[in-house]
Formats: sequence, structure tokens, C-alpha cells
Amino acid sequence: MILPVPTETCTTKYCACLYSVIIAYLYGRSVDDRFKVMTKSEPVKYDFIVVGAGSAGCVMANRLTEINEWNVLLIEAGGEESMGNDVPGFFSRNLLTGVTDWRYKTQPEENACLHKNGCPWPRGKVMGGSSSTNAMMYIRGNKEDYNNWANLGNTGWSYDEILPYFKKSEDNRDPKIVEQSPKYHGKGGYLSVESSSVFSNTGNIILSAFNEMGYDIKDLNAESMLGAMNLQITAKKGTRHSTNVAFIRPIREKRPNLFVKNRTYVTRILIDPVTKKATGVEYIDSTGKTQVATAKKEVIVSGGTINSPQILMNSGIGPADELEKHNIDVIQDLPVGCNLQDHVVFKGVSSRPKNVTSTEDCDVNLKNLFDYVLKQEGPLTGLQPAYPVAFVQTEFSKNSDIPDIQYYIYLNNASFFDIRPVLLAPKSKGVIKLNNADPVKGPPLIYSGYFTEAADVKRMIQGVRVLLPLFDTNVIKENDYELNTHPVKPCHKFEFNSDAYWECMMRHFTQTSYHPVGTCKMGPKEDLEAVVDPRLRVYGVEGLRVIDASIMPVIPRGNTNAPTIMIAEKASDMIKEDWLGSMS
Repeated sequence: MILPVPTETCTTKYCACLYSVIIAYLYGRSVDDRFKVMTKSEPVKYDFIVVGAGSAGCVMANRLTEINEWNVLLIEAGGEESMGNDVPGFFSRNLLTGVTDWRYKTQPEENACLHKNGCPWPRGKVMGGSSSTNAMMYIRGNKEDYNNWANLGNTGWSYDEILPYFKKSEDNRDPKIVEQSPKYHGKGGYLSVESSSVFSNTGNIILSAFNEMGYDIKDLNAESMLGAMNLQITAKKGTRHSTNVAFIRPIREKRPNLFVKNRTYVTRILIDPVTKKATGVEYIDSTGKTQVATAKKEVIVSGGTINSPQILMNSGIGPADELEKHNIDVIQDLPVGCNLQDHVVFKGVSSRPKNVTSTEDCDVNLKNLFDYVLKQEGPLTGLQPAYPVAFVQTEFSKNSDIPDIQYYIYLNNASFFDIRPVLLAPKSKGVIKLNNADPVKGPPLIYSGYFTEAADVKRMIQGVRVLLPLFDTNVIKENDYELNTHPVKPCHKFEFNSDAYWECMMRHFTQTSYHPVGTCKMGPKEDLEAVVDPRLRVYGVEGLRVIDASIMPVIPRGNTNAPTIMIAEKASDMIKEDWLGSMS
């Protein structure tokens, strides 16, 4: 790669300026820039239109174009994935720039996010969607999560039935993981999964501390989820492997039946009001013109948990009272936007080595950047110097094999760390509603519902109680780490480590785990909360499916990117069965 030469303005603070210039260069370039202009002729009608090129949409476009006779249009509101998105260590930067993010925020609520005006809810607005901007964690959830989906009436979604679809996508590059758990892992799929090559001494100390507490160090995607591990991530040789990189880039020039339009905003699905059949989509193209695309077979909405309900409601599918409020003709009265669930997390449990301070060094940062750009080596090939995680149980978990709390461990320069408890099985639910000023283009109104159920508060406090003995382990003490007991404002009015203190902290320092799901719930016909059936077809509308994280009836106990990819893998086979009579 030829790096940019800094301008004369970089003479005073050369290091910081050069660092900024290179960052700007990476985020301003894409290896897919050659696709800015579509050169091939488009069909008059497509067989399938996929709305949203995110974690699910990219998979759908790949699998459907395996059938040579099917022309598939993939539409994405964002642009091409930049070279900056490729860098695993730039995860936080992806969420701050706003270039590839919708920059959503929740509405102010009384139970959470009290320290600011709503919680930021980043969502990817780029080829690859949130898989191009997320933390890349590859955790599938607990097997009982999926058995529960099946028990709720969703035939075909039990763990044994969906496991092959996790494996179908996967190309696990850690031979130890594959050899130890061949039943649970795949090789040769489109999606690369690897263990981080960077693992600091602090990470080893933290894993040893959990082990000392009785938690095995194990593969958390295998037989049991209770334990700890250094996380596997969706990366290949130290570079992010989004669904765009994994599923679209390899086929984009090779399959003449794949058509991609990005910087293209879908405003509504076209539905015949008499037959209630989806016939295509209306969209605003990259030049600002309103256009129409027609689908012969199906329209597939893969916009994600926030955008999919927005598109459906603007198309006349949703709660009648919500649609009528915005003067939208009701085509199908369904509980779209309801059942919103997320893994809530809060900051507040932190540690540091005694008598050690942490400093940022520009020269070190610049060296790390050059190591990555020129050699694909160094700390930027991972999320941070290490990424240990743990899954544990509180006294509220009644099943011996099912966790209800996850711990994210964030490291700062491999010296400082804080541990953030994550609520894996929330009872609280929120809702998505249309923007009052501009329901089509305005950001949807997000009501997270965090901590509206008292049981969630109690479970989260218990999650802190389970964690604190970690600071009494021998390995933590031998390495001179200690719990930071300095109370944080505005919670300093409560005694540190009291239940009141932790409740104050979780309500003021609320944070999303970036896992919103459930707003187009999958369920049997008798489920009054269901929007789609177990084959992901929208109830009451022909030729329309929703295929993304929004269909999850209950949030899985883990990260949601891998399950969303699994959903798309399974759904593509369902569509092939429905149209071809057998699985291809």
C-alpha cells in the first residue's frame, strides 16, 4: 500500500498529524470503489429484491444467486465498506465517525440512560451493515435458546436443526478449536472465524482469575457456555471479515445475476392493496431520484431490528393505531416494532494495578498503525490487547447449564481494565415507533425499555455480586491489581458496593451491547405478537419475508451477529425449497 504524504501543516505535531492523515486515508478509500457505477444491464423485473446489505442481506444475496436463473437485487442505504472498517482495532472509531453508522439514539426514559439524553444505538449503514462496524465477537448463544424458539411453536428452529447452518457459514481457522469440538464447528465456509493473535499478559491474568473462581477455560460455542475464553472473532489473518467481505466481495464480479445498489434508500414496499401481494420497492437512488424496482417472486426485508419495522410500517404493515397516526393506509394490522429486546450492560466495575499509570504514546500508536497497514501485524489485528469474556450464573438461573450474565472485559494499554456485566435474558422489552416529523426519512423512535422490569435490576445487581470475588483471587492479588472503590458521581451519595449504589450506576451508565432484536417477531399464527411465520413470511402479505435479527422471538444468550447469519443461511434454503421444491 502507498501511504499518503503529510502536508506542510504536519510540521509542528508531526506524529499526531501523520497518524490522523493515515486514518483519514483509510476511511476515505475502499477496495470496492470500482463498483461505484453499475455497468451491466438490469432486468426489467428481478426475481428477488433484498433490502439491506447487512449481516443477513449479504448472505441472502449470495445464496439466492447460487441459482443461475434467479436475478437478485441487493439494496443498501450506505456506501462501500472502507479500508478503515477492515481494521479490527478501529472498532470504537467506527462508532464515532458517523460515516458508516445510522447514529441512532434511544428516546429519553425514566429507568435508564439517566446521565445523558438517551443511549447511543450504533447500527451499520454500509455494505456489510453492522458486521462491518461491530466488535466481531463470535458467540452463538446457548442451545436452549433455540430449543425455546421451537417450543414457542417455531417448527424447524431447535438447536439440532439450526446448528448445521452455523457450521455451513463457518471457516474456523483455529485448529485446536475444530479438533476439540468438531461437532460444533465448520471449515471451508464463507465466513472466517479466528482466535485473536494478540493476547496480553493482563488477559491471561484475568482468565486465570476466572479459572481460580471455578470457571473452566473452554470453547463457549461448544457443549457448555458456562466458563471463560479468549474470544474468537470474525476476522481473517487479522482483518475484519464482514458479511460483505465474506459473502459479497468473492462473487460480485463473478455472478451476472447479482445486482447491487448502494447509497440507495428504500422508502416503502409496493403492495397491491387488493391481492395483498408485494410487487417491488420504491427507493431514492444515489442521485436523489425516486425509482421503482419490481420483484417477480419475493421482496426480502433485511434492514435490521430498527430499519425493518420502519420500512414495514411505512408500507402499511404494522399496528393500525400507529399507522393511522401518520396517515398511512393500513394493509395489514400486525404488531411490528413491538417485542424489542437488547442485552443491556453498564460500566462501573473497574480495576488497576497499584501505583501504575497509563499513558497514550503517539509514537507507539503510529508504529502499531504502520505494523498493521504494512505487515498485518500488531495490536490492531485484534479488538484490544486481549478479549477475555466469561459467562456465569446468578442465583436466578434455574438451569445448571444456562448462563444469565456475561462479562465483557475492556483493557486499556494492557494495564487497566474494567469489567462490564451484561444481562443475557432480559424480561424488559421496548418498542420501535415511526418518527413523528418524518416517518419515512426521520430516525425511528427507539424506546429501549431497559430496566422496566424489577427482575432485571435484581439480576444485574447479582451479576456484580458474582463478579466481585474475582478481585480476591490469588492471581489478581499477586499481580497487584485492586478493585477501584472510588464512588462515581452522581452515585457517590450511596455507599460503594451497596445495592443502591449499583442500581444507580446501571441506570445512569447504561450501554447497549449492540444486540437489538425481536421487532418483527417470528411465531405461529396463534401468537398474537408474531409478525412472520416460522418460514419468515409476513402474515397476510404474499411475496414478502423479513430475514434478519428482528425475527428473533427471544434474544439468544450471546452476541447476535452469528445467529443473524445463521438465520439467513436457513432462510435461503427455505426459499429454495418453496420455489424449487427441494433444497439446493
